[in-house]
Amino acid sequence: MAHLPSTGMTHRELRFTLEADKQLTIIENAPSLNSVRKQVRKTLRYLETNLRAKSLQTHEYQSLTRRYGIKVFEAYVQQNTPAAYRVFWHYGPDETGKDGKRIPVITIIAITPHPD
Repeated sequence: MAHLPSTGMTHRELRFTLEADKQLTIIENAPSLNSVRKQVRKTLRYLETNLRAKSLQTHEYQSLTRRYGIKVFEAYVQQNTPAAYRVFWHYGPDETGKDGKRIPVITIIAITPHPD
């Protein structure tokens, strides 16, 4: 994924689970999901650069936190849409760059319509 110019916010690297990668590939390649694709890309850019973006409405998703034993968050891709898409993610594991500096990482668990 292309990176945006720095906005002064902390830049995070995105990593995808196999499931999230499969979901993203479907979204990227399905002509019927063109508008969803654009919205998902925007959401992922915000997760990289600005977790405080109002449109994300990021919050902890308690049932997944309990299931995985690590804080899992939900970010909105769409709003006021039946079966609106969401991105589920958690912090880390961070990595170390070649220069020895810490690279903050967000792991994308799923990109999917909101589970009811």
